[in-house]
Amino acid sequence: PNFCAYNFPAVVLTAGKEKWEHLSEAYGELVKDIQWKVRRTLSFSLHEIALILGPEKTKAHLLPALDAFLMDLDEVKVGVLQNLSKLLGVLDPEARGEYVGLLCSLEMESDNWRFRQLLAQQLGDLFGLYADDVLETELYPMFLKLCRDPVAEVRGSAAIQLPQILARIKALNVRWRDEFMEELGDLATDRVYVYRLSYVWMSECLVSDEEEERFDADAFGKDFLPHLVKLAEDAVPNIRQRCASLFSKLAKKPSFAPRHEVDACLSSLRADKEVDVLRIMGEEIEIGITSAKHNGLPNGAQRDAEVRLRDGD
Repeated sequence: PNFCAYNFPAVVLTAGKEKWEHLSEAYGELVKDIQWKVRRTLSFSLHEIALILGPEKTKAHLLPALDAFLMDLDEVKVGVLQNLSKLLGVLDPEARGEYVGLLCSLEMESDNWRFRQLLAQQLGDLFGLYADDVLETELYPMFLKLCRDPVAEVRGSAAIQLPQILARIKALNVRWRDEFMEELGDLATDRVYVYRLSYVWMSECLVSDEEEERFDADAFGKDFLPHLVKLAEDAVPNIRQRCASLFSKLAKKPSFAPRHEVDACLSSLRADKEVDVLRIMGEEIEIGITSAKHNGLPNGAQRDAEVRLRDGD
């Protein structure tokens, strides 16, 4: 059965969606197979079959399988969750809307943080599938919650989605954009340092975005730069280290005109006392004594001399 399950998408592709009626019964039996490895194999290929069958046949024949897999073991469930945005992209808007509740339940998943990470990794694509009202009431609050997730991998996966999310918000010209940016900015001033670090990381994702046309220099200067300038002087070295990486990239970005705030931050970071910050800034450092030197402490030779003088040698 596992061999059949593995090759089923190829069989459907070869036969074509017109012959699905001859294959659907066999597929239904495999979906109910007693071996979880068979069901797991099918769960990972469900979106591929949906792409072949199209919206109507997917809604009629594959959604029952999707619902069954979502109620299955985690080893089976992970297959559909990993490709959920691709599967939902095949459905028509009405059918797609029925699964908004599923997305919300995943965001509240407490037993398995990897499910939340899978959701976070697909948020950019999910923003592109839903209309303004769903984004406002469900997906944008979901994104902000995932940015504050207790697991670092989940926060990082959510942060990477920001360029795609902001591009979608700009395309729709939503009325709640300023509110969204304000709540996003709350991360930069949070008392918990990991949230401030997440803010710098997602800002760096905007600067490093491979699709250059998505970078809005004016919006970045207005919405992100004021917070980042303050974070460049944060008491936590890890945050300054991340800022060093960000400002170094920002200064080289052709679409971002030179600004005195950026130059001031770069100068400040080059004079930082932390070795890791200086290393990112490309400063010349002396291995072994850098940390002591930049923290105003004597190096090894100086300490030895001081000990000899103290002991009267």
